[in-house]
Amino acid sequence: QPNAMGGREVGGMANLLAVHKDLGNETHRQEVADFWGVKSISPKPGYTATEMFDALESGKMKAIWIICTNPMVSMPNMHRIEKALQKAKFVIVQDISNRSDSLEYADLVLPAAGWLEKEGTMTNSERRISYLPKFIDAPGEARPDVEILCDFAQRMGFDEFNYAQTEDIYKEYCAMTRGTNIDISHLNYDRLKNEGTFQWPVASHGNSGTTRLFEDKKFYTPSQKAIFNVPAFDHNVSDKPNEEYPLILTTGRIRDQWHT
Repeated sequence: QPNAMGGREVGGMANLLAVHKDLGNETHRQEVADFWGVKSISPKPGYTATEMFDALESGKMKAIWIICTNPMVSMPNMHRIEKALQKAKFVIVQDISNRSDSLEYADLVLPAAGWLEKEGTMTNSERRISYLPKFIDAPGEARPDVEILCDFAQRMGFDEFNYAQTEDIYKEYCAMTRGTNIDISHLNYDRLKNEGTFQWPVASHGNSGTTRLFEDKKFYTPSQKAIFNVPAFDHNVSDKPNEEYPLILTTGRIRDQWHT
């Protein structure tokens, strides 16, 4: 399963750009375009996770590359997900397990390295960045996700993906955060290896990170005031049990059943 907090920081959602920049914000798009040295970035968001499978089922989307997740278990409405994967023209599944339920629908399987078998960083829910060293080699033909993705990009002609090592990608990301609310431009692998974990932002080279945000009571809104959206319901609008539907079903997630 992917690192959700870190994934959002690098723009791993259909409506996000890296460094918490909003795809729908013209200024944000231009800032990212300028950083990458391109003319512009399309304002049109990609499909969300659920929309991807709607698009596969309708035929609007022809292929899907599934990395680090198992939609046949984690997505709602499993029968619909199954139909969508069956209808897809091409399905790639990139995983560390040969028992993923989604493998049954794969046209191409790419074996990936696990967390002990690759180098990188992870951000947890309190903004704490950890360096994850590689301890062992991946078995067989398994490779780190980043190597697979960079190889693919280069074969498509995107020579900019010629990173020599994972650290080069992290350096680029750190530089991109400069001057933002999540500034870690003064953080690098050396500091993470030698000084331990850091909570962003890390505003200067001698800075040890930020334990708490908003202690000055200024928030990331136009008014700098916090905005609370609290829905209020004066009555229960759920269906009440009857003779045909006598049961109430509650669902919940616990740690060992999160995704797979």
